[in-house]
Amino acid sequence: MRRGSLVLLVFLLALPATAQPVPPDIRGHWAENRISALLARNIIDLGNGGRFQPDDPILRGKFIEWLVRAKGLPLLRPVHASFEDVPPWHPAFPYVETAVAFGLVEGGRRFLPEEAMTRIDGFTLVILALGYARESAVLGDVSLPFTDTSSLPGTARGVLAVSILARPPLLREPPATRFRPFAPMTRAEAANLLWSYLQAIERGITLRVTTPIAPGVELVVEKQGALRAPLLWRVQIGAFQNQENALRLAEAMRAQGFPASVEFFDDFYKVRVGNLKTRREAEDLARRLSSMGLPTWIVSTVRDFEALPGPFWSGEVIITPGSRILLAPALANGRVIGRERTSAIARRSGAIAAVNGGFFHPDGDPTGCLMINGELISEPTPERTCMGITRDGEILFARLRFEGTVAVGEVSIPLDGINRARKDGELILYTSRYHTSTLTNSSGTEAIILRGTVQEILDGQGNSTIPPDGYVLSGSGPKRRWILENLRPGATVHLSFRLLPDSEDPRWGGVIHMIGGGPRLLVSGQYMGGEGFPIQFSHKRHPRTAVGVTRTGRVLLVVVDGRQPDHSLGMTLPELAALLLRLGVTDALNLDGGGSSTLVVRGMVVNSPSDETGERAVADALLVLPAGSP
Repeated sequence: MRRGSLVLLVFLLALPATAQPVPPDIRGHWAENRISALLARNIIDLGNGGRFQPDDPILRGKFIEWLVRAKGLPLLRPVHASFEDVPPWHPAFPYVETAVAFGLVEGGRRFLPEEAMTRIDGFTLVILALGYARESAVLGDVSLPFTDTSSLPGTARGVLAVSILARPPLLREPPATRFRPFAPMTRAEAANLLWSYLQAIERGITLRVTTPIAPGVELVVEKQGALRAPLLWRVQIGAFQNQENALRLAEAMRAQGFPASVEFFDDFYKVRVGNLKTRREAEDLARRLSSMGLPTWIVSTVRDFEALPGPFWSGEVIITPGSRILLAPALANGRVIGRERTSAIARRSGAIAAVNGGFFHPDGDPTGCLMINGELISEPTPERTCMGITRDGEILFARLRFEGTVAVGEVSIPLDGINRARKDGELILYTSRYHTSTLTNSSGTEAIILRGTVQEILDGQGNSTIPPDGYVLSGSGPKRRWILENLRPGATVHLSFRLLPDSEDPRWGGVIHMIGGGPRLLVSGQYMGGEGFPIQFSHKRHPRTAVGVTRTGRVLLVVVDGRQPDHSLGMTLPELAALLLRLGVTDALNLDGGGSSTLVVRGMVVNSPSDETGERAVADALLVLPAGSP
């Protein structure tokens, strides 16, 4: 008898402590199974008299309560209320305040907790909780299968587009020709929507939308997964290229009692304060720091950033062979020195679409190869891959060795580089593409050359003016002496360049455009990587930009958002290569990423650049141009 009692006790203890009975009024209802599943998890609750009342309207306060439970947010009970009609003694108070603190609801005068939640407002809140608000903002023009949604604002139509187009969809109700956006949402409809939300969070969700943007060119926007970890919030108060300055500021903040740390992204040491659980706390801290005269940006992160299964956002511009589309690089402001936003370069050039280009120095000087319309603007870095574009639009990838020669009569000397800062012992060619002057110091000698003839020799001065239809040869060390000994006013100078691909592919002889990057991601469908990039760069998740080609000749420009965990985590290089392989790409090159990653379509930025200040100015861009562009 005692053994039987013990077994019964163990069985009872194994039951959910607060399991709710299945109410009789949901039997046979179209949402019965979903309501039962949420009741078993104590996410939703019964109505009066132990009944669920599935077809009764759900009140706004009750919907927020269910949504907060579904999202698993810790309940907050602040001293002051965000809404005058949800005081601290109201049953919905902790749920509404939690929703405000975590950014699901904006504070205001009144919340109207006792009014019915409309269907469109319910879907809008769930899309926001899922982290797909950015996607809904750009899908307002998508055709919807309802007769009563054409007059809705674009944002509301975008919410419905995401709800329908996601796989699996969030809108899983009995078929109907009308959506009834402003009708009260029933308790069954609310439970069904929250069940769909949990399925998306726990089992995965994908949104993929294809939009034609020109004949033979389409934009594909894809988002996979949703964030399953709680956000942590910080306030950034400075970004420095000098680590010592960043450490000094962080130490000063810690001395004042602020938990400050230094994080390194995109060649900047960023000072961030706090490790807060809610956006509201971060906003309060930002106001406090701002009152101290510090610049502030609110940023979010998560623990185990590299291990999470999503979300991942990618945008792909796909060019079909034979579409009479030109692919070409463009310099910021038409010069080496200086930077410009990708969107500005695209608009100025009349581009159909564009992505950011290769790596660059802070002054805008591209790092590695750059050629535009046959003009070599920057020589390749030997260990890094270049992409070449032939006159026929064929795409090539290879590492290139640069050989340049300056000759006067029978005497010649190797040229070390083009349009970049001169190092000790180097001979550098400066063209009018570089800047108005060479920006060099006075430790060398410079020859001013016009139409192939030496005009002037300037020794020990530096920063010579570059003639618009000529160039300057600048040398230091032994190269300085060579200029002084061999160049005289009136002498004829001959320049010659050779680019030798490691692939030995003769098609490189017909290349008219080049852009640099690295590392090479795919070669004949196999992942490469390497090229001297550190593990922190290749195996940590960052925003990314890449260009690739398929076996059928399609060209893909791909941008992956990152460092925004509620929107997109970013990708490692192996993850980026896996994405490209899934899209059919066989050969691909990584371009500059991080805060530079930008995708522009018809002059508008369609991704979410990760810099705190918005879209970053870059050195060059890769443009998709209509046929006949100069």
